[in-house]
Amino acid sequence: MVIRLGIIGLSTDPQAWATMAHLAPITGRLSSQYKLTAIATSSPETAKASAKAYGLPEEKGHSDPNDIANDPDVDMVVVSVKVPLHKQMTLPALKAKKDVFVEWPLGNGVREAQEMVDMVKRMGVRNFVGLQLRMQPAYVKAREIVQSGILGRTISTTVLKIDNKLLDLPEKARYVNDPTSGTFQLLSFVNSGSPRPIQSRYFPVVESAQCVPHALSPGASVISVAIGHALDVTLHVLSSELSSLTAQTATTHPTLRYRSLSGSLSHPEPKHFADNFTISGLLTPGNAVLNFQYFITAPPTPSIFQWIICGEKGAFKMEWQSFAMQLVPPIKMYVTVTPEVDDGLQGMYESREGGAGWKELELPESKVGCFGGVGEIYEGIAKGMGPQSGMVDFEEAVKRHKMIEAIIKSAKDGTRERYL
Repeated sequence: MVIRLGIIGLSTDPQAWATMAHLAPITGRLSSQYKLTAIATSSPETAKASAKAYGLPEEKGHSDPNDIANDPDVDMVVVSVKVPLHKQMTLPALKAKKDVFVEWPLGNGVREAQEMVDMVKRMGVRNFVGLQLRMQPAYVKAREIVQSGILGRTISTTVLKIDNKLLDLPEKARYVNDPTSGTFQLLSFVNSGSPRPIQSRYFPVVESAQCVPHALSPGASVISVAIGHALDVTLHVLSSELSSLTAQTATTHPTLRYRSLSGSLSHPEPKHFADNFTISGLLTPGNAVLNFQYFITAPPTPSIFQWIICGEKGAFKMEWQSFAMQLVPPIKMYVTVTPEVDDGLQGMYESREGGAGWKELELPESKVGCFGGVGEIYEGIAKGMGPQSGMVDFEEAVKRHKMIEAIIKSAKDGTRERYL
């Protein structure tokens, strides 16, 4: 059966997230299983323009989330907008008993996410959250390696991200550093164009206190997005959760500059968010140690993005070219095991230099789209896959929200926190 989709946040911009991550797979390899039947944007004008751009009748371009939710030609509503609007865009679809796919973070913190879980349970609809790395082929393979027992009991896991490219921000991302604008200057909820306030009948201005994406915000922030995606897939691959955690944040570069489209840089301005994050904790089941560090550094320091799992019998390593692992797939994957295990596997993990050492593995490629597994989520939805296969539903997302808020509390109060 073809699933008829209504996408909230699909603009005419070919570089927008909804276009590249959501539209690409359903109009590509999965076109026999999905059909785009409706769009919602922030105004009647942009809605009509988007409908026309994607070959839909003008009346299928909505500017009210209630209209797309109640569109009889929509089976599933996709919410691909800024986090402060997730709940507002999702609840009408749930009330209409439509299946929903919402980007991560699910809501502005645990309370909003739990409200949506409660509504899902009442309505009995299928629900999915875009913690897509679990479905990305490289991480599926990593989980298989861990579960195979080749590495033995997990002793520790370390994620290290050193980034020398984010000392300056693009001009259009100026809102990230604006904590006191009165009304927070969000990007348009269609995820394209220049920052502008959202002001319309159905998309009211969102106050800054609700959604400032700073280091210690439970909504859209470095912790919830970049770190949240990374920790989620780390824990999923290891079939673990954090039994306790501690976190520290710091602003090690007190100023930043904004880069224009021409490449010129503004004068330095005070920075209002953290750029150094350290998270550590104990995993359960078992008692393995997790260490996670992400920090921005100056260009003379090379960027490093790697993840290592150390077991009693061997180790696993993955490398990337970007801190945004939720967007960019890994470029290298390795494994090494002790000689006795290596002998039992007929030398398949020997290094090129001979003897025990890192053995580079072939990286599996996505067959349904890019951007870290979004296409695989759509494939899973079409196949009827559930949480046991790596799909994330609203209830699982609430657990991840609780982890994020535990990290925030630990960083603020200097305490060891638990979220389970």
